[in-house]
Amino acid sequence: MPKKNSGDDGGGVNISGKHVNVGGNVAGRDQHITTTNTTTHGISGSELAKLLEQFQQINKQIEAQPADPNVDKAEVKETVAKIQEEVKKGEEANPTKVERWLMNLGAMSDDIFQVTAATLANPVLGVAKAIQLIAAKAKEEKAKLDAK
Repeated sequence: MPKKNSGDDGGGVNISGKHVNVGGNVAGRDQHITTTNTTTHGISGSELAKLLEQFQQINKQIEAQPADPNVDKAEVKETVAKIQEEVKKGEEANPTKVERWLMNLGAMSDDIFQVTAATLANPVLGVAKAIQLIAAKAKEEKAKLDAK
């Protein structure tokens, strides 16, 4: 019979919101596994679904924009896709990359920049706090530049 986790070894499986911690001795049906502490910080399923829905809307907005010789829609879509893929990593996302891509997006298309930054700053979508702050700051900086 497999050994059960008594809870006094600091192990087991603990789920809190979007965080899953696995550590210590974990017993399952016919197996007994000893693990090191592992934590995942991805976006939860419901938050991810909402986030992906927002990015679908952004892509529709890109397609709906009138033709402009100064805007390469493919490049705008590629930049938005990079942001989306990085942000889906949750707390593991690289804020520096997202900031760079967001600023590039701002130089390519103000409309798409605004809606993407608003999406990233929305706390109900599960975006990492650092990226929420970067998006808010980017919007402020862009507004100052546009006012000049």
